Amino acid sequence: MFGITVGYHRLWSHRAYEAELPLRVVLGLLGTLGFQGSIKWWVLRHRLHHRWTDTEHDPYSAAKGFWFSHMGWIFKRPHYPRLKLVDASDLNADPVVRFQHKYYVLLALSCGLGIPTMIASLWGDALGGFLYGGILSRTIIWHSTFCINSFAHWAGEQLYSNEVSARGNLLLAMMTHGEGYHNFHHEFPKDFRNGYRLCDWDPSKWIIFTLHKLTNQVPNVSRVPENEVRKAMVNMEIIKAQEKSKKYDWGIDPSSLPVITYEQYKQKQEQEGKEWILVDEYVLDVSSFKDDHPGGAKILKNYYGKDSTKAFHGGLNDHSKAANTMTAMFRVAKIEKSQKEE
Repeated sequence: MFGITVGYHRLWSHRAYEAELPLRVVLGLLGTLGFQGSIKWWVLRHRLHHRWTDTEHDPYSAAKGFWFSHMGWIFKRPHYPRLKLVDASDLNADPVVRFQHKYYVLLALSCGLGIPTMIASLWGDALGGFLYGGILSRTIIWHSTFCINSFAHWAGEQLYSNEVSARGNLLLAMMTHGEGYHNFHHEFPKDFRNGYRLCDWDPSKWIIFTLHKLTNQVPNVSRVPENEVRKAMVNMEIIKAQEKSKKYDWGIDPSSLPVITYEQYKQKQEQEGKEWILVDEYVLDVSSFKDDHPGGAKILKNYYGKDSTKAFHGGLNDHSKAANTMTAMFRVAKIEKSQKEE
C-alpha cells in the first residue's frame, strides 16, 4: 500500500518531495505490487482528476455516483480529450518510470502473484500463497485505494475548502495509511502531508519525513506555508457561518427597502403618527418594540421623526452588537443619502 501512497501518489503524481534513485526503485517495485497499472498510467489519470475534479473530464468523478467513482470507471474505456494537456515530461525523464511502464505486466504478475506463490510453496501451500498472498491482498489494496475516489468524496469534513466534493475523515485515513484527509490534499496537493495536523493519522507522511530527516534519500519535501493553511480554515469557518446564518431572520434586505426623503420621514410622524426613528440611514418602525426597550419607551418617543443616530451610537447609550443587529428587524425605509447629509 505504501508503494501507492508514498510512491505513485505523493512522489510521482504530485512531486510533493524529491526522492533519490534507490528509493524510487523501491517505491516503484512496491507500487507494482498494488496491481493498479504502471506509474505513468496511474499518475496521468490522477493529475487529470485533480485538474478537473467532479467534472466530465475527471476519470473517476464523484459527480457520476458513488459506485462509478469507486470502481465503475475501471470498466469503461473512455477517451480523455484533456489527457494530452497533462504534463508528463517528468515521468518520461525518470528511468524508473520508463522501465516499470515498459515491463509492467511482467513485473506485476511475477512480483504480485509469482513471489507469494513461490514463498508459500516452501511449506506446501502454493495455492494459499496464490489466493491469499496474491489475489486477496491485491483486492484489499485495490479497494483501499478505490475508497479514496468514492468515500473520500462522499463522507467526512471539509475543513479547508468546499469547492470540490473532497472530504476527510479519520476512519478512512486509518484504512489508507493517511490518504483519508482528502479535503486538505485537494486544497494543497503538493504538500507531502495529507494529515496536516499533528493529531492526524498519516503514516505515509511519517515515512517521508523520517527519510528526509535521517537519510539522504529524500533531499527536499514540499510544505504549504502555515499562513495559507490557516487562511483556508478561516475561509471555511466564514462560509459555514454564512450558511448557518441563513436559518435566521436578519430583516429586510437593505436593497429592497423603499427610499424616501428626510422630509417625507418627518411628515409620516407628524401627519400619520408613525412611531418611526432614524438610525444611520435607516427608518425604524419601533411600535412593536417600544415597550420592550431596555431604556424605556419614553426615550424612543423623544426621537420620533428625528435623527437618533448620535444618541444611538454613544450620545445616550453605546449600544451593543446585538442591539445594532436587532435594528435591522425594524427597518421600513431608507433615507436618500444626500437628504440625510443636509
